[in-house]
Amino acid sequence: MNRPSIVHIKGLGRAYDLQEQTLSNGLVVQTIRQPHLHSACISVFARVGSRHESAEDNGLSHFLEHMFFRGCDAYPDSTALNAAMEDLGGILDGFTTRDYSGYQSTVHPSGTERAIDIFGRMFTAPRFNDIDIERSIILEEQLDALDDRGRDLDLDNLVHRAAFAEHPLSQTVDGPRKNLRRFDVGDLERHRKRFYGARNLVLTVAGNIDPGRVRRAARKAFGPLFGGRRARELRAPAVREAGPKTRFVGADDAQTRLRLVFRTVPATHRDFPALLLLRRILDGGLSARLQVELVEKRGIVYEIGADHETYVDCGLFGFELAVAHRKLTYAIEELGRVLTDLRRDGVQDDELDRVRARARIGLELGLDAPAELAQWFGPTRLFHAPTTPETRMEQLENVSAADIRRVVRRYLSGNRMTAIGVGGANRAQVTEAKKALKALAAGLTSN
Repeated sequence: MNRPSIVHIKGLGRAYDLQEQTLSNGLVVQTIRQPHLHSACISVFARVGSRHESAEDNGLSHFLEHMFFRGCDAYPDSTALNAAMEDLGGILDGFTTRDYSGYQSTVHPSGTERAIDIFGRMFTAPRFNDIDIERSIILEEQLDALDDRGRDLDLDNLVHRAAFAEHPLSQTVDGPRKNLRRFDVGDLERHRKRFYGARNLVLTVAGNIDPGRVRRAARKAFGPLFGGRRARELRAPAVREAGPKTRFVGADDAQTRLRLVFRTVPATHRDFPALLLLRRILDGGLSARLQVELVEKRGIVYEIGADHETYVDCGLFGFELAVAHRKLTYAIEELGRVLTDLRRDGVQDDELDRVRARARIGLELGLDAPAELAQWFGPTRLFHAPTTPETRMEQLENVSAADIRRVVRRYLSGNRMTAIGVGGANRAQVTEAKKALKALAAGLTSN
């Protein structure tokens, strides 16, 4: 068993101490001590999501995540399991993404060791009870993304399908309904044995905790878990240089929803800090450029946002808005104007300084939330050593206005662009919108 490596944080008031230890079966145990708080967050992260699935298994990771909450050796059904965590002040929660899955509960500090024991039992001795009931629940959940003809109209799903073609990143987290109807306990157990060994998991416990007691509780609860092996991902496809991809899907909606994304880089890339600040320049509050130009000045949309989603090997810098059909082309043109202006003129130092100051405030505010710190350190550790908030702040401090202009010109390019629209715009409106998107792509590609 390895000795814990300890990181003592400096520069932000010593708000937490991060320690890490690897158990003999390969489980990474992170403790994030925050003695000034009145809660403790227990999280288990697994390196498995829809990108780790074949087409035949697509949706199995999400189904398995649900089924872990159906009971285990000491808690024979979902009600007993939920009640056990709720007695500690917490609520059991889980989620599945394209590249990892997570399980989390925030409890009273006195319940930390008991909560670790509950999670340990969930993963070492699941029962997989009531599979048909859970199947019915997930089938109902899937309806949120479907129209009355059974078409998937979720913008994020459609964008990933277009941006990543036949790569596993194009698959949805839920998977096809035909797969979900077919999965049985044998499939669940096969997937658990492949992806829920200790070497493919990270246990992160943050808040008002005693690290030594947490590690002892982790050894007791997770020590019996088999080691297994670490998952690997099929590398994302290279960026195609064939120009932008656009698609519109007709739907009976009062607005047209548009999602526009650009292929970028993972969080480990040297350009990532500049992209973080670029997102804040565009959508860092009500005084940011998108809000000012498309909402406050012109009233084109009620809401518009920018985001940056990253994976271990790539990223997507995206924009999303919903607009009246008649204003769809206008919205695209004005979004394009904001981006081309930024490409041409860059950003002034005073605006960059304001954005950077807000980023630091955001990082410091996150130190008050054990769940946020767990989310910061835990999932990242599945793939590589985490960057501390302090290091991230140092990186942001070193971003210059020239860096912002450089990443705009490099990544917000028409060759990297995918655009998906869903809504009730008529044929003429869609035709004009496609022309506007083509012009936007050309404006972002020219020198």
